[in-house]
Amino acid sequence: MSISNAMNNAYSGLSAMSRSAETVSNNVSNALTEGYSRQQIEYTATVLGNQGSGVRIEGITRSEDVLATRLRRNAATDLANISTKSDALVRLTNAMGEPGEAGALAVQYAAFEDALSMAVSAPDSVALQQGILISAKSLAATFNQISTEVNRVRIDADASIAKDVDTVNASLRQIEAINAEIRMLSMSGRNISALEDQRQIAVDRVNAIIPIRQTKVGNGEIAVFSQGGEVLLNGSARTLEFTQTNLIAPSMSLGSGALSGLSINGKPIDVGSAGRGIAGGSLSANFLVRDSIAPEFQTRLDALSVDLIERLQSPSVDPTLLVGDAGLFTDAGATYSPINEIGISGRISVNAAVDPASGGEVWRLRDGIGALSQGVSGASNQLIRLVSVLGEVRPSSTNMGLAISMSGAGFAEEITSFWASESSRLNEDQAYKQSVHSLLRAEELHATGVDTDKEMQSLLVIEQAYAANARVISVLDGLMKKLLEM
Repeated sequence: MSISNAMNNAYSGLSAMSRSAETVSNNVSNALTEGYSRQQIEYTATVLGNQGSGVRIEGITRSEDVLATRLRRNAATDLANISTKSDALVRLTNAMGEPGEAGALAVQYAAFEDALSMAVSAPDSVALQQGILISAKSLAATFNQISTEVNRVRIDADASIAKDVDTVNASLRQIEAINAEIRMLSMSGRNISALEDQRQIAVDRVNAIIPIRQTKVGNGEIAVFSQGGEVLLNGSARTLEFTQTNLIAPSMSLGSGALSGLSINGKPIDVGSAGRGIAGGSLSANFLVRDSIAPEFQTRLDALSVDLIERLQSPSVDPTLLVGDAGLFTDAGATYSPINEIGISGRISVNAAVDPASGGEVWRLRDGIGALSQGVSGASNQLIRLVSVLGEVRPSSTNMGLAISMSGAGFAEEITSFWASESSRLNEDQAYKQSVHSLLRAEELHATGVDTDKEMQSLLVIEQAYAANARVISVLDGLMKKLLEM
């Protein structure tokens, strides 16, 4: 080997080690950067005329573990999906209250029954009559407040859908732009690792909203599809379309056309009850909350309101009422009709005939809603009938979703317990999904992230190699000087 060849070898080694040190320092500085994958230099030996001619840098590669990333992304979509549903159900159950919790619907119902029972023993007590009125108004207000919260949950879910759609569209456009940059840099042989990191972050944002499949299509570019088979990006980014509804009434639904569905480049996507083509992430969960979970909650709440109204609206319970007259509880002041059941929990109110604040008389609670004048102050027959009908065991309506017969308060407790149980189940699922995601994220980081200890070890090896190459150059320099002195 000639001195000049040896010198070239040493210089190529110095250059390679210098670039390696730069890469290691970059890894260490980005050890805590979200989405950053470890980079490493690929070397090959250079051979000229069957002789070694140093080392050549082939390029910088980015650490990848396709399986680990795919599993972590699947866990991320599952977590986003269950978290969205769990958060909505927590809001709904908090509005209804926990069984036995002060202010809970079931507790308010029981308090109303207790107020009636206390008045039976002293029907002439105006204070106890006032207690019935206060309890009845509080119960109606609780129904109203819960119904209002159901509407808020649906409105917020609709707004979240719009936000998710905007996020997906922006992220797909970003991926398209990064694809174009990567294509240009790949053709010129330049390092694209940093761009690939940015692209992965954008893909992860889309994946949390819509579960995706990612495929490589050449020149470092990728195509993105939903796991349900919808094309999101293939060359150019598709556009998701959705129209937000700022005010949602209980009767409004996707099926009736009152609420917006989802489309991609003008093609309607069947979101249905499970999202189908977009199932698995936060987007399908928000559709499920808006169009299924919250409406079912509303339906059961309305059925409970109807049960309360109908128990006290019958002339057999209050002989002063005529057929078609409103009872103690009304539909916004009018008689309840089965054709207006949707949203009744938001309209239920106490009959103005018993409320002095509305021009009524509280003694009608004792003598009957339709009584024209006060009866015998010691008569408790009407109060007894009210107490009796509330405690009467009846089969539940279909809309209540309970295959049992119970009293009015029993229905209230059962529905409250049902939703509390559903919320608890989702919370447990969310905790499990969170654990799985954390575990898979750690596995992915182990495979693709930066281990600073290993990087420091690599830096020591690079330092030794750099020093060895520098020593070779120093020795060769000395030989050259001696040759020149001869």
